[in-house]
Amino acid sequence: MRPAKRVPPRTRKSRQKKNRRNGTARGAVHPAKSKQKVEHELPVVTQSARLASLLSAIVDSSDDGIVSKNLDGTITSWNKSAEKLFGYTAQEAIGQNINLIIPADRRDEERAIIEQIKQGKRVDHIETVRRRKDGSTIELSVTISPIKNARGRIIGASKVARDISERKRIELERQRFVTLADRCTEFIAMCDMEYRPFYGNEAALQLVGLDSLEHMCSMNAEEFFFPEDRPFIVDKFFPQVMRDGRGEVEIRFRHFKTGAAIWMIYNVFVIKDTASKAIALATFSQNITKRKEAEDAVRKSEMRLRILTETLDHEVQARTKQLEQRNAGAVEGAAKLRDLTRRMMQLQDNERRHVARELHDSAGQLLAALGMRLARLVEEAGPALKDEAKAAEELLQQLNKEIRTTSYLLHPPLLDEIGLSAALSWYVQGLRERSHLDIQLQIPDNLGRFSADLELAVFRLVQECLTNVHRHSGSKSATIDIQRRGQKVWLTVQDQGKGITPKRLGEIQAQASGLGIRGMRERIHHFGGELNIESNETGTKVVAIVPLHATDPAEI
Repeated sequence: MRPAKRVPPRTRKSRQKKNRRNGTARGAVHPAKSKQKVEHELPVVTQSARLASLLSAIVDSSDDGIVSKNLDGTITSWNKSAEKLFGYTAQEAIGQNINLIIPADRRDEERAIIEQIKQGKRVDHIETVRRRKDGSTIELSVTISPIKNARGRIIGASKVARDISERKRIELERQRFVTLADRCTEFIAMCDMEYRPFYGNEAALQLVGLDSLEHMCSMNAEEFFFPEDRPFIVDKFFPQVMRDGRGEVEIRFRHFKTGAAIWMIYNVFVIKDTASKAIALATFSQNITKRKEAEDAVRKSEMRLRILTETLDHEVQARTKQLEQRNAGAVEGAAKLRDLTRRMMQLQDNERRHVARELHDSAGQLLAALGMRLARLVEEAGPALKDEAKAAEELLQQLNKEIRTTSYLLHPPLLDEIGLSAALSWYVQGLRERSHLDIQLQIPDNLGRFSADLELAVFRLVQECLTNVHRHSGSKSATIDIQRRGQKVWLTVQDQGKGITPKRLGEIQAQASGLGIRGMRERIHHFGGELNIESNETGTKVVAIVPLHATDPAEI
């Protein structure tokens, strides 16, 4: 080996001096080269730091919980949303095993996920349950992705968790609603703002004769109504619902197979989103066809009753007139006529008493039974049905009241039970309310009781007079005065109407016909009394004077 060549000291010294002068001494970097290297490397370091900072900010600002862990389950990162979701701070969670938030019955699920991650597979949007720091559970949608190092080897997993508790709650509520609606026996349906149905329960389909929900959804809501009712629904009712938020109307639905009419209480309300924007219309409608049939039956019964009453009156008048004409010159014939008339009036009174009893007993019992069932329905019905059940109960009570009023008008039970004063007070009060007549009833407290026949005769006399006042006189007021003077009863009924013309008044007094006068005279004549009628342009006054007999009950 050749020895290293020695540099003369002077020469080495001179070279070092030169290098120091040029800035190129051993171990030094050339200034120009040093500057270029710094300018090249410094931006790379800064850019990497900025990127890391940006990624960290994104992770921390995410609404989803983002957690990373290594393959043995140790938590390595924990963002702020994870702190909110699970209740653990990053300091409490990092370094702990992921089982910190996994319920015991979900550990096998976690192990299966780790096995998929080790195989490099991504697990997308599994719905699962995790445990929070306070011990409560939370429902999550979780996506897990593998984490690789620079060499591509899997070293852990990244987990993105989203709270789906609210969505699950809404889905559960929706499912409960659908289940309840499907089991409900009332018509429940929904349509969009173009009136196109998108839901109807089984009861709705059966009620209108549709075979499937798809068939219903292919229609428009206005098709459920008869053509003559559609303009009202589309042009008036639906706009009112949109304006008020809800609406209700009694209207007919049509059965698509038979064409039959189905009476419904059509209750519609607006469904709004969280921004209070109307997004749909819903209906909870009640079938009232049977109620309508019952109301129609009652109306027909009332009409038959009116016809029966009018027929009886006409028959009495016709028969009386025939007997008057045939027996005008015979006292015996007149007596027979009065006897027949009295019996006819008794028959009429008996028929009225019978019809009143039938209305009170038969119809009353049916309405009472229906009322008890409706009361039970009100108690047992849920919130959605309670208001409808109460409304039906109120209608039933109103119907019961009207039937009871009709029964009492035919034959007031107060007349038999308490007496004339109470019966007339009840009748006058009811007529005031129905006709708005100002009726003044003047009866002394010591009037006492009369025989049942006489009290009925006076009651019918007042009833007939007030009917004539209401129908014919045009008067807005009437005065009734009943007095006991010695052994006679004085009844005066006076109005302030247009009166009776002298010609017509003469015909009434001569023929004892018209305005029910004949019946009034016969009732009074049966007790040996007299009836006088006075009338002019200021009104009409009817005065009946009836003697009391020794057989009449004593004053009470």
